[in-house]
Amino acid sequence: MAREKKLTIDERREYLKAVQKRYVGASKAERGRMLDDMEAITGLHRKSLIRLLAGDLKRKPRTRRGKRS
Repeated sequence: MAREKKLTIDERREYLKAVQKRYVGASKAERGRMLDDMEAITGLHRKSLIRLLAGDLKRKPRTRRGKRS
C-alpha cells in the first residue's frame, strides 16, 4: 500500500479556508461529519481543527526570543 503524501502547513490552511464558510453554517451533525473528513485529509486532531476553524486562518510569523543567560 502506497503511503499518502502529507499536506504542507500552507496547503492545510488553504483547504481549511475553503471549508470554513460551509463549516460555520452547518448543523451540529453535519459539522461532526465534516470534522471526520477534515481529520482524515489534514492529519490534525478534531480539537485543533475546531480551534482553527473558529478563528483566523492566517499564519503568524515566529517571534525571536532573547538569549537565556
